[in-house]
Amino acid sequence: MRRRVLAEFIAQSPADTVVETLLQLLVASRVQPTPSIEKAVELLTPVLSDTDVISYPVRCDIYEAAKRAGCDEIACLMFQLDPDDPSDEAAAPRPLTPRGRPLSLGERKSLARGQRRDALMALMRDPHADVIEILLDNPHVTERDVVTAASRRPAPAGTLETIARSDKWLARYGVRRALVRNPGTPQHLSLRIVASLSTPDVKSIAADTKLADGLRAQARRLVAYTRRVVH
Repeated sequence: MRRRVLAEFIAQSPADTVVETLLQLLVASRVQPTPSIEKAVELLTPVLSDTDVISYPVRCDIYEAAKRAGCDEIACLMFQLDPDDPSDEAAAPRPLTPRGRPLSLGERKSLARGQRRDALMALMRDPHADVIEILLDNPHVTERDVVTAASRRPAPAGTLETIARSDKWLARYGVRRALVRNPGTPQHLSLRIVASLSTPDVKSIAADTKLADGLRAQARRLVAYTRRVVH
């Protein structure tokens, strides 16, 4: 329900109104967080990442309105890269262990629905987004498992993007933090997720030279807004 309401507001409201509201939301999340505000900021990532919900023309209108208002922290939320289609290489047979028998994509999907911990953990390294999506819905996969997958370096871009698009796991703070701190996470997703992190974590990200300049700049803007409003 909350996701739908937020999506309808962004898709149907005047661009200037969306920019002003999103800015107020980001500021409130830094200085006066409530469960409702924190949930709204958390939902920005899946809502803005859904190109079927927020169309390209809508993104352009909001981006231009944000730039006119000098709100780069909102403009960068409109960046979007379409997820890559699963490649033939990712779909090719691959073993779960170095000496194991190569398994087809269908076999890996079947195992991803199972209960074997060794298989589930090995599949968390699978390069195919479909396998990861099935794993994320498996009740035998824990938050610790997902944090480990989101923290792995290097990790397949499809794995990180699939985790970042999961409403279920994006609700877990540890998962969001791991994604933002992983240089392999697509930057348009990290730019959205970072707003939902605590001020100490945002400050740490702003100072982390291993992360992309655009992400660090967004973190600095969030820290600066917090300081201005508090003081």
